[in-house]
Amino acid sequence: MGSMKHIAFRLTFALWMVMIAVGPASSQESFRLSPNARFTLGMEWSYLWLSGQMRIPAGGRPGSGTRVDVSKTLGIDRTEASAITLHGEILDKHLLGIDYLMMVPTGLRRVRDTFRFQNKTYPVGSLVETSLDFTWLRAAYGYKLIDSPGFWVAPQVGIHHVRHAATLKGRTQEAGVISNTRRLDGTYPTIGLETRYLLPYGIDIRLEMEGFHLITRGFVARTRVGVLWEAYPDIMLTFWGSNRLVHYLETNQPLNNEWFYSLSGVSGGIAFTF
Repeated sequence: MGSMKHIAFRLTFALWMVMIAVGPASSQESFRLSPNARFTLGMEWSYLWLSGQMRIPAGGRPGSGTRVDVSKTLGIDRTEASAITLHGEILDKHLLGIDYLMMVPTGLRRVRDTFRFQNKTYPVGSLVETSLDFTWLRAAYGYKLIDSPGFWVAPQVGIHHVRHAATLKGRTQEAGVISNTRRLDGTYPTIGLETRYLLPYGIDIRLEMEGFHLITRGFVARTRVGVLWEAYPDIMLTFWGSNRLVHYLETNQPLNNEWFYSLSGVSGGIAFTF
């Protein structure tokens, strides 16, 4: 609940700054880099519920890694995240989007089940401190196939690059107290759909869905539904509910590094158009 209060405080502060700017800026015209394009640069803060599993062997050697549940075994089930967003609308038809999500969930728990991580055994009862470092870069292009006043539908294609680093600090049977880190990267193409419905008073309702399955390399899926409110010309407040799924599987060694995560939560932010 403390994290939710932090997000609410940030949004309240952002709205307060917007209201202060209303008076002095009311006589100014909107700034545009190009009359044929509108870009939006924003910042979002999220509170996410996390679940998933990972198997991290050492060099593909059988028996050097077992599947670990990050919530039940390592005690990581929620986190805060922040994201930088850049969206563009060109010639009223072409949609561009770039999102960069960052989060570092942590957990501290006594191990209930023995497991192996990168050829090190963490026995039952050992105290393990875990840090998962995530960065998620998304770039997408969409085209408004249906475009009517107050409503549009845009099919889109995109690419996602997900970097996942896991650091475990604890006592192992082989080396005593150690800090063990493994970093992995996965890249996925996606296809999807984006829709928008315009309400009065500068309020938009938007739905974004996308995903792709690489058969032997895993999959990625992303769904977001949100309300966007243009509180003042060129200043927008955003509220989203979202879910992200990602599964990554290496194919270049006998025993593959593998991880699967589900990230569900809410986010809010502020964006400026130009």
